Formats: sequence, structure tokens, C-alpha cells
Amino acid sequence: MSDEGRETMQQELMDLGAWLTEHPKAVRKNLKPIRGSVVLGPGIYYNIGTGMVERIYAPQHMALGSRVFRVKRDPAAPVEEIRRRVLEGK
Repeated sequence: MSDEGRETMQQELMDLGAWLTEHPKAVRKNLKPIRGSVVLGPGIYYNIGTGMVERIYAPQHMALGSRVFRVKRDPAAPVEEIRRRVLEGK
């Protein structure tokens, strides 16, 4: 994929994060919250604190007090699939 394609994908994820920030009811209705002190596995997550949708490719510890929702378990999922999951749920 070209660098321009990656930049477009990042912008789409940023736009989706901004939309989620403006529609918190959709987050709670359609996404699974991650609770407690856990290690995040590879996947796509929405962080309420930062308002960002992020792709995580390697396991990471969550920051204490962060509120994170799992969008998909596949970090390489296309943006359209991510958007559909966020807007429609399962």
C-alpha cells in the first residue's frame, strides 16, 4: 500500500474517532468495553480518553484508568468494516 493510502486510512480512523466522541451512546450500545487491568491483544480499539480509534498489532498494557472499547480483534480490518461495526454493532 502506498503512503498516501495509509494517510487516508489514518484520517478515516481519526474521523471515526471524532464521530464516536460526539455520539457516546453509540459507543456503549455497539462496542464491548475492556475493564480492569488487562493486556490488550492485537485488534482495533476506541479510547474514550483520547477520542482515537487505534490499530494495535502487539499486546500492550492499558494505562491505569483508561476507558477502552474493543471494535474488532483483527488489526488489519478494512476501514469500512470498522465503520460498520461501530455504527451497527455486531
